[in-house]
Amino acid sequence: MRTIIWPVYIDAERTKKDGRRISKEDAIASPKIREINKAAQKLHLNPEVEKYKSYSRSWWESSGRVIVDKSNTKKETLIKISNMIKGMRS
Repeated sequence: MRTIIWPVYIDAERTKKDGRRISKEDAIASPKIREINKAAQKLHLNPEVEKYKSYSRSWWESSGRVIVDKSNTKKETLIKISNMIKGMRS
């Protein structure tokens, strides 16, 4: 089973209405596809990057997405990826 991770899901600068799926405290500012990919690799989630995809609520932005293996709930996976990126940035 696989799940899709859009950068907006973990972006602290976006609202829940815009598509953020986790709390602002858990989220990070302006996540990049390469950061999500690297974090997913470190978590052994077998990531697959699709660079030129656009999130439906912001179809004009080509944000890309990462498809990962589903090991936990989507929310738990998003929090783990976000925390891993925080660690990589510091």
